[in-house]
Amino acid sequence: MFSFFKTQVLHPVLDLIFPKYCIACDQLIPSESGFLCLSCSYTLPYTDMEKMEENAAQMRMLTKLPARYAASLLYFVEEGKVREMLHRLKYQNRPEIGVYLGRLIAQKFARQAWFNTIDAIIPVPLHAAKQARRGYNQSECIAEGIAEYIRKPVLSKAVRRIKNTESQTDKNRKERIDNVADAFELRKPEQIKDKHILLLDDVLTTGATLASCGSSILSGTSCSLSVATVAIAYR
Repeated sequence: MFSFFKTQVLHPVLDLIFPKYCIACDQLIPSESGFLCLSCSYTLPYTDMEKMEENAAQMRMLTKLPARYAASLLYFVEEGKVREMLHRLKYQNRPEIGVYLGRLIAQKFARQAWFNTIDAIIPVPLHAAKQARRGYNQSECIAEGIAEYIRKPVLSKAVRRIKNTESQTDKNRKERIDNVADAFELRKPEQIKDKHILLLDDVLTTGATLASCGSSILSGTSCSLSVATVAIAYR
């Protein structure tokens, strides 16, 4: 009886009062749906990097950070679906999108041996001033989604961003490296000593931010790092 009421009465009313839209294409979707319309859920540009012995994320990080493994979930292209999802997450006060994307990462990566040895997750931190303006750290939201699935802690206080850096968006490779040099500080080395840490960010472009953050961790304690991002910029 309740099931009939929910599907035949409650959901149509909710659709009318609180319309729900796909986070990738803005198409109207039923209230009981997740975050994506059927079309977008079947056509997201998955990389499958988590299965590869060598992949583009690893190659991009190779000379910058001694990571055990690196993988990105999706390909990022300008004006694409992934860009739209991440834009909503970062600039439209939609932290729940980050949690959803984190769950996607965990579900896709869960069968891989390297992923199942993770002890804790460190999201790349924002500077305190930027996080205060936004209200949340998008990478921490993604980390929470992964943590829900794999039951591992998110160590959001282990590393601090000590430089309020400019946006990396319009900078070239050298400018990106210079912009984030010495931008991070390891605060709680005892939390990660001798552990396998997943260093997490939203997008991998040149790898400068991840390398700077990861280097601050490795220089302060003995641990191993793997790197994961929601997306990798397609080049």
